[in-house]
Amino acid sequence: MKNFKGIYAATIVPLKKDKSIDKHYLNKHLKQIINTKGIKGLLINGHAGENFTLSESEQVEVIKIAKKNKTKNTLLVSGLNFEDPIKASKIAINMQNAGADAIMIFPLFSWSQGVDENMIINHHKIICSNIKIPVFLYQSSVSSGNLAYTAKVLKQLINIKGIIGIKEGSWNFKRYKKKHTKAKLIDKKLIILAKNIYGKQPANFATARIKYCLKLLKKIPNEIMRSSIKLDIKEKIQLKNSLKTSVF
Repeated sequence: MKNFKGIYAATIVPLKKDKSIDKHYLNKHLKQIINTKGIKGLLINGHAGENFTLSESEQVEVIKIAKKNKTKNTLLVSGLNFEDPIKASKIAINMQNAGADAIMIFPLFSWSQGVDENMIINHHKIICSNIKIPVFLYQSSVSSGNLAYTAKVLKQLINIKGIIGIKEGSWNFKRYKKKHTKAKLIDKKLIILAKNIYGKQPANFATARIKYCLKLLKKIPNEIMRSSIKLDIKEKIQLKNSLKTSVF
């Protein structure tokens, strides 16, 4: 079992104007994040990384590119978001073979309309039984309805062989506490920017907001998304102003 303790950065996928993957800037982006002091690994193919909008082959390609840029001790966690658990298992195997050190299974959007608890458990069991690398759960936002697992479901999920951790994305701050003074100081600087990225509706615009900020910082050439999401002028101004107050 590899040591997964540490900070993992959720990376984006820069796109060209034709919405194909911009491999040049993806390489630059991944390399810069990997070489940032304190980063233990990457979460690729997550929500920030275009996730379900990329094809199976594109997601595997992202892993291969990340593997080429990673250091000896960098670990790669790949998101997995496919409705059919059999298909998801096959893709997870390809991700494993491409260099992923772990898989993060995302709750399926179809579950938002209502889902049986056994369906959630079985989905994870099927995938875990077909791969050799460990698995992380994704605990969704408290505002995401059925996509956020109940305590009862989480207890069952963490007992599945192969599952080693949970990405806590519920925004339920009562479940954990910040213990480090330095973290609190950093949080004060980032809070306005964080709220303008993650705390505003629609919530699924967060990646577009991140990409726009990276464009302002001259890290990527544009904020193009694979989906049709676009930010309006007012929101861009808010992001630009909040980014200025957050620069260290």
